[in-house]
Amino acid sequence: MKRERIFYLDFVRAVATISIIFTHYNALFIYNTSIPMPQKAILTMTVGNVYIGSWGVSLFLIISGAALMYVYENKLDVLKFWKKRFVNIYPMFWMAYIFAMLFNFYRIGSIDTSIGKWRYIFSILGIDGYIANWGVPTFFLVGEWFLGYIIIIYIIFPILRKGVNEYPVVLAIITGVLYILSIALGAKDVSLFVKLPEFLFGMYFIKFIKKPNWKMALISLVIVVINTLVKPDFISVVQCTYVGIASFVCVAYVSEFLQFDIIQKICKLICKYSYPCFIVHHFIIYRMVEKFNLDSITMGQNYLLFACCIVVIAAFSYLLLHVNDKVVQLFKKEAT
Repeated sequence: MKRERIFYLDFVRAVATISIIFTHYNALFIYNTSIPMPQKAILTMTVGNVYIGSWGVSLFLIISGAALMYVYENKLDVLKFWKKRFVNIYPMFWMAYIFAMLFNFYRIGSIDTSIGKWRYIFSILGIDGYIANWGVPTFFLVGEWFLGYIIIIYIIFPILRKGVNEYPVVLAIITGVLYILSIALGAKDVSLFVKLPEFLFGMYFIKFIKKPNWKMALISLVIVVINTLVKPDFISVVQCTYVGIASFVCVAYVSEFLQFDIIQKICKLICKYSYPCFIVHHFIIYRMVEKFNLDSITMGQNYLLFACCIVVIAAFSYLLLHVNDKVVQLFKKEAT
């Protein structure tokens, strides 16, 4: 039986989706200008002294853990779960990747395969962006590193679910130890055990808390505010962990006062297209801004360019989702 939607899960996902789009647009003014120009960023580059991209990913991880636990807390058919994840992830990703590759071929006039064609296997598996963080040459075009990470999480989710349901204290201790060891050994901020506490927090939240209260929200708000004002300079991944968790509680609590029909519809719409948007937004942003001089662009032009990017991202997300649905349905009919 399909479970009732929880509004704060939709609301947090919508906030995270928007923050990731802001991240990759604003990053242009750090990496694609003659000198860094953070003053040209749309709205902000940080939340709670944490880079907005890391903050958005943290929310995505927490909400992913919470949503999966909400749906599969009581029953999980592992093979059906993996099959559903496969169908939800890969056809859409492959279509977006093929389009991006063909577009680049037309734009550049060639496809550089000097790193070895066999490396396309990483793109086929959807992990090219993830393993590129370790300096491995790949043909990464769409999907971001987060896609590879969440694929790994989906593979081990049945084990994590069993741990949360049957051995919550043991799992929390093991995760904490692995988290500390990973950071002490200098693991990258995209490493499995560095980000795992955020995903597990979402699972524990749904299992044992269900819904934030005002005391939790107040404490969480204080944490975010203090981190914003003090601006500590210790390990950023640690700040991301506790600021991300605190932000999730705050945003989830605030959502309880925003359950107006129009806001619910907007959040549901953003959530519906969040995955195709996540796949295509980075590629679209970078292709659209190529003709602009970001060093000299005015703030008015900047906001107009950002609005244009949003419109194109929305259009491609819509097309990608609906073409994907048609293709998947066609294959299902052929299979029967």
